[in-house]
Amino acid sequence: MDFDLGAFEGDLRTLVNIDSGSTCVEGVNEVASWFSRRFEALGWPVVIEEPKPGLFGKSVFTWHGDPLALDLLVICHLDTVFPAGTAARRPFEVSGDRYLGPGVADMKAGCLMALNSMELLHRAGRLHGSVGVFFNGEHELSCPNTRASIEAKSRAAKVVVTTEPARADGSCVRQRKGVLRYTIQFHGRSAHSGVDPEKGVCAVTEMARMILALKKLADPEAGISINPGLVKGGVSVNAVPDFAECRLDVRVNRPDDARRLDAAIRRMADHPVDPGVRIDLSGGITRPPMIPNDRSEELIRGINRIARGYGLDLGWSFSGGGSDASFASAFGIATLCGLGPVGGGYHTEREYIEVPGLRERMCVFRDMVEAICHGTI
Repeated sequence: MDFDLGAFEGDLRTLVNIDSGSTCVEGVNEVASWFSRRFEALGWPVVIEEPKPGLFGKSVFTWHGDPLALDLLVICHLDTVFPAGTAARRPFEVSGDRYLGPGVADMKAGCLMALNSMELLHRAGRLHGSVGVFFNGEHELSCPNTRASIEAKSRAAKVVVTTEPARADGSCVRQRKGVLRYTIQFHGRSAHSGVDPEKGVCAVTEMARMILALKKLADPEAGISINPGLVKGGVSVNAVPDFAECRLDVRVNRPDDARRLDAAIRRMADHPVDPGVRIDLSGGITRPPMIPNDRSEELIRGINRIARGYGLDLGWSFSGGGSDASFASAFGIATLCGLGPVGGGYHTEREYIEVPGLRERMCVFRDMVEAICHGTI
């Protein structure tokens, strides 16, 4: 019951060479169909989820056993961050001890690892519990339509894991920050900056005031970061700007901080310093923090035992990035992330996974699935 790494490489080449950026809807759908066919060949039920056809890519849910009482839910995502044409410009490549290409680590190799593990266990008759696999088609967009589906499936599961890539140092992920995202729009009144500036109401000035107030909420020691990552405003240097916009990213360690900051940001939007400015706010808590609990720590100990049998000494890290696993953690479900192949350079042209140790990582994941479904860890 061993992995065919030659077949894995061929399949990974096929998948990486499909443009499946979140906005490449046809490509996301092509990858969804590819995985659907493989699970259908096993005889597993497959449900295609497409809340807004043509606007967002398809997602896929497949399972073995009872989908309403899962021993394990594995969450993967089909979309990448790369625009159309990227795969043609820099297709899948083997370079030394690494696989390269758009989405190779984040997370096409992890999707394939999940599939191959289920295929091996199923065909060997060693999958006796209930396991589900969800392939999310809009992860990189913060799950505008799939969050409710992920939450419902997670609540039906005892354990939730992802095959997001392991960190570049080889560690898996036991904890993640929560993410809050906002679009804040400021509406003032335009005027000529030289002739009658007193008739204007400057939207950019109000935005600047709010950004400075927001930055005071940052607390690095508590794990709170405030990043006004995108700002714009004005149409001419000699006109009082009547519009400005800020895209805000907030990261937190604790659920209480997420709720407190969300309330504080909404209060600011409701009470501009200049009463002549109207502030429109959209967004909120897009991913809650992923917090370890007693059961997840027990799982880590069990996975470490499996890993040692393959000569691996796994580390476990705290990541600042968001994950779909966080949706499950919010319900107190044992949740782990970053169980995929070792990789790095995510969302860049340097993205890669490490070939050495790949087979061992896949074996650990396969054996973990079997152990969870059999109740031995």
